[in-house]
Amino acid sequence: MMSKKNWPILKYAVPIVALMIIGVHFILVRTSNLNKWKGGGFGMYSEVHYYFNEVYINNLTEPLDSLIADDKNIGNLMMDVKRMPNKMNLKKMATVMSNYVTNDTVTIEVWKPLIDSKNSKYSRELINKYQFIKP
Repeated sequence: MMSKKNWPILKYAVPIVALMIIGVHFILVRTSNLNKWKGGGFGMYSEVHYYFNEVYINNLTEPLDSLIADDKNIGNLMMDVKRMPNKMNLKKMATVMSNYVTNDTVTIEVWKPLIDSKNSKYSRELINKYQFIKP
């Protein structure tokens, strides 16, 4: 049986832990480009789902869709880049994609769709860009 002495600790512990989780989520959204849909999803309906982010890779030798269909690793990396387009994920993707480009450099851009429903306008915003030079 729980004593009355421990009750105040438990009474406040759950809300404090929940607020800490929310705080960490918002920090990761701001600092590491974590998509608002992930990490607890506390801002999930404030933007378009990350699945609809567009990833552009220059000078590919074959279409990106074909590469994803042939190599599941590329598909997994693509979802990582869409979900969290930080420098680390873009570098992993660029390293793998360097085998499939015609130049010595790989440039990856991640664009987020923006929808203005009041004015019926669609636009997009560059989230992150990474350039990798083959060794």
